[in-house]
Amino acid sequence: MYSLFLDVLGKVVILFLMILAGYACGKRGLVTDAGAKQITSILFWVVTPSLTVASLQETIGKVRFSELLECGGLSVLCVLAGILVSLPFFRRSPPEKGGLLRFAAAYSNCGFMGLPLAQAVLGDTGVAYAAMFISVFNLFCWTHGVASIRGKGRIELRKALVNPGTCGLAAGLLLFAFSLRLPEILLAPLSYLADLNTPLAMLVIGVYIAQIPLRELFGTPELYGLSAARLLLIPAVCFFIVLPFHADRAVATTVLVLSSAPAAANTVMLGAQLGGDTVLGSKAVAVTTLFSALTMPLFAALAGAFY
Repeated sequence: MYSLFLDVLGKVVILFLMILAGYACGKRGLVTDAGAKQITSILFWVVTPSLTVASLQETIGKVRFSELLECGGLSVLCVLAGILVSLPFFRRSPPEKGGLLRFAAAYSNCGFMGLPLAQAVLGDTGVAYAAMFISVFNLFCWTHGVASIRGKGRIELRKALVNPGTCGLAAGLLLFAFSLRLPEILLAPLSYLADLNTPLAMLVIGVYIAQIPLRELFGTPELYGLSAARLLLIPAVCFFIVLPFHADRAVATTVLVLSSAPAAANTVMLGAQLGGDTVLGSKAVAVTTLFSALTMPLFAALAGAFY
């Protein structure tokens, strides 16, 4: 377990070195806030669906369809666990802050942080399972998550069901189910675009962290409770939820790694759209991302030792 912890920690350090590069770009003005949003759009609309389809293509004949469904079921349980565990937190905070902090506690950065780590640890198999988790995440994020930040209002069901993540998964699963391999002239550009996911995602996180003075990052007491809930309590609950199912090791590890990721980047983006405290949201993402350097390897090692 100790050697596995060190192995995963090494992979996390690699991710954080790329985040540091993004931080430097942000501090020097090489990438502005507008540029970071544009890169995020490229990741969301182009890179993520390309990665999903390309990874499912690579796992044809290596992963069973039943294992993908198993991953989807465990993902539902773990996302629901995050929502339920977050409910008692931040009830004394003002509504515009409490809802945002509960969202940050409930929803992990499974796309930008969890997926690259799953890819580093498990390769294309981890990405295929991560695509299932991210689709479940999107379903809850655009329904319960939006309601949590807004406090009231209509549910974004269309965005929950129709988005690049779910569309990419639907296309990839259809090809996967019938063992249809794309011709190289189509698969090659998808693979090249998929390779952009980890570096671009890490650079964007670094740019967002650079926008907040470091002394302000650790001056908000609520963020320590948030970090404990997001990085320790919720992943621990998910660990014990997954354990009795005796799931495939790669499935269980992927679900736990993505459940242990820091606060979702959507904390900032949805907060801006729905009238939440975006400064607090940025701090939440930044602080939990920094602390996750130690907690994510811990839960990845636990998964490797007990699943």
